[in-house]
Amino acid sequence: MNLFKQTLPLTLISTLRFFGLFIVMPTISVYALSLGATPIMVGLAVGGYALTQIIFQPPFGILGDKFDKRIIIAIGLVIFTCGSLLCALTQDIYFLILGRMLQGAGAIASVISALIADLVKEEVRTKAMAIMGGGISISFLSSMLLGPIIGRNEIGGYHGVQILFFISALCSLASILILFLKVPKTPKITYIYNSDSKPSSHLKDQNLWLMYLSSFLQKALMVSGFVLIPLVLHQDFDYSIHDLWKFYAPAGVLGILAMAPSSILAEKYSYYKAVMLVGIVAFGIAFILFALSDHFTLLWAFSAGILVFFVGFNIHEPIMQSLTSKYPNSSQRGLALGLFNTFGFLGSFIGAILSGIVYNKVGCSI
Repeated sequence: MNLFKQTLPLTLISTLRFFGLFIVMPTISVYALSLGATPIMVGLAVGGYALTQIIFQPPFGILGDKFDKRIIIAIGLVIFTCGSLLCALTQDIYFLILGRMLQGAGAIASVISALIADLVKEEVRTKAMAIMGGGISISFLSSMLLGPIIGRNEIGGYHGVQILFFISALCSLASILILFLKVPKTPKITYIYNSDSKPSSHLKDQNLWLMYLSSFLQKALMVSGFVLIPLVLHQDFDYSIHDLWKFYAPAGVLGILAMAPSSILAEKYSYYKAVMLVGIVAFGIAFILFALSDHFTLLWAFSAGILVFFVGFNIHEPIMQSLTSKYPNSSQRGLALGLFNTFGFLGSFIGAILSGIVYNKVGCSI
């Protein structure tokens, strides 16, 4: 219970922030098309936040290692709030893309992870990271359920997707309150450096590079899915934004059901490699089903692909940051997690851009 109390405030902050990012994902590609976006613009609207995350993750991680992490997190949340409000108040595709990039400039994911690592004991750090990963997965599921439902309504003259961005801003403001009311100040930690703790020493760790590559590929596939799924359902199978929840809801529930046993196998029994491979296979099967269903216009195959896609994502998400945090020493954890997130957001950006272009050229049959 003590561990849960220690990690709950930061888990809530991380969960609310990712909820604010995820809630627009099921509908934003179709919304961008309605604003006259080209395929590249659709990719930027979906993955533009990832471009600025790539730039700002390492600096935020380094600043978090040097200063009070709460202040650094608060700065990132304020930037995210401004980006969300810009997206909410515009119906211009260029300002939408600019707002998404501003959202991403609040690149605090690694700082939150590093602060959790600072606040808990070494022997329970993996469990703490798993709790945060579980919170992210819950935010993913709830956003997949609520996003398409809220996004279909128009309130006070605002399009439903604009309302989702207002919700993102509110989530960020709530996170700031939790941060200063419930999260203790960053503990003062003195590091003893040796030849293995130089700033560049972690760059020689093959395990960390494997995790960076895994983060890149997982996020590239995830965002590609969120570009392709609504576009295919809308353009190939004639489903509107109003109907997307019918596909995301059962897939999200199945993904959450897959998350618990995979997390237990990885964290408790150390079957990290096996769990990672299962997730990779799930992604592969999902995209094969997407391609076949698009080519032969098979709705049942596409629906099955969505189910498998969500299983693959939820198998990976709770354990990846936890596993990455095991390899660097304490003085380099913020930087290492910053690079992990940078590679992930690089994958998100490239996946969003390429999937929009490829779908425009050849459909989903890739």
